[in-house]
Amino acid sequence: MAQSELIHFVADLSLIHTMAKWRVKGAWSGYKPYGSPDLYIDLARILEQGKFDGAFFADVAGTPLFEGKPDATVEWGVGWPRHDPLPLAIAMAMATKHLGFVTTMSMTYHHPFNVARLYSSIDHVTGGRIAYNAVVSGFPQEAQNFGYDTTPDHEWRYQRAEEFLEVINKLFDSVDPDAMLWDRETGRVADPTKVRRIDHEGEHFKVMGPLPCAPCPQGRPVQVQAGASASGMKLAGRYADFQFAIPWNLEKAKAHRAKLDEAAIAAGRSPRDLGVLWAYGFDVVSGPEEAAYNRQRLLDAIPPQMAMIFVSQWWGVDGFRLDPARPVHETVAEIKERNLGPNWSYIDDAVATTTPTTTMAEYVSAWMTDMPCFIGTPEVIADEMEAFHFETGANGGFMLNPRSRVPGDYQRFVQEVVPILQDRGLMKREYAGPTMRDNLLV
Repeated sequence: MAQSELIHFVADLSLIHTMAKWRVKGAWSGYKPYGSPDLYIDLARILEQGKFDGAFFADVAGTPLFEGKPDATVEWGVGWPRHDPLPLAIAMAMATKHLGFVTTMSMTYHHPFNVARLYSSIDHVTGGRIAYNAVVSGFPQEAQNFGYDTTPDHEWRYQRAEEFLEVINKLFDSVDPDAMLWDRETGRVADPTKVRRIDHEGEHFKVMGPLPCAPCPQGRPVQVQAGASASGMKLAGRYADFQFAIPWNLEKAKAHRAKLDEAAIAAGRSPRDLGVLWAYGFDVVSGPEEAAYNRQRLLDAIPPQMAMIFVSQWWGVDGFRLDPARPVHETVAEIKERNLGPNWSYIDDAVATTTPTTTMAEYVSAWMTDMPCFIGTPEVIADEMEAFHFETGANGGFMLNPRSRVPGDYQRFVQEVVPILQDRGLMKREYAGPTMRDNLLV
């Protein structure tokens, strides 16, 4: 998707109102609580000023449990509440002209016809600035909200996702770009030879089509995916415009990019057709003292109960008592011995990024404040981003999550880091076109 070597930026706004970030000194100052669009509208204007390509909203339609109940999740705001992000994206789009928006849609629990119709409609409303993050849902409480007793089998979910994306792309292609006539003299609205049924009939879906929408301004909304498993890589290699990934270090990022290149080639595509947005935190500071102060300020805002609740959910080990004082390696060894954790990639990353004596409390504190994160002066952050970008193939960019404060952290990045990247020729000074796809192709 990213045909040049420019660095693209998307702001990750998924959890800026949770995980104690809302109570950090200087965050959400003067704004109503989450649910009101005011802060998000101001953020959209800041991001557009900084020539960001988009704003990203991850989403899970469930309330995770801790010790068998939702109480702790709700009480301490561990990724909760989460409204549907689409209305926020539309409100932000109305306040901007170029910024794009990525919202999440489950391929496990939704139907491709509804998703195609919804995103085609929003593509029109936003003037071609919508993308969907196509996910294969893996949280059990989400499954239970959609009528399943537990999360469906991994292989079944990916088989359904493969057919889901086949159907949704057929639907987007069922109306040609030049199908609409709107001829006032004759009254003809569209050319019927340019609108087709898809007559899809597969294992999971039966869809006649066509999509009852005028053609999307982008042709198709931009498609984003995650998933580092072999199945996830294969799916992204065939369908995604961008993948986003959480690289715990540069070597893991390079290995991930290499596997993604192989997946794209195996699907008959060029690796340049599939960009990566590396999910990273950031904190622009004047020096080490401010960095330490910001870190401590965030730690002070995090209730002690939150850390173990969060890692229990992230690892998928609800019901297993996590001792904050116990070393990570011992904890993981028992989880593996008892075969308790479904999210093995996150659990393995915890082992890879800690020492044998690192306690659970130390690991979670570091994870919630530092990993992975660009922390430094504007020049240092620009240097690190440039090096990381080119070491990983210069094919995409970064999905940036503020370390603590909104909107202030984004404002500072736009004012202090973006001009340096622009002066180096690494970031665009103007948007290339009106649609999200136009700008991501640059």
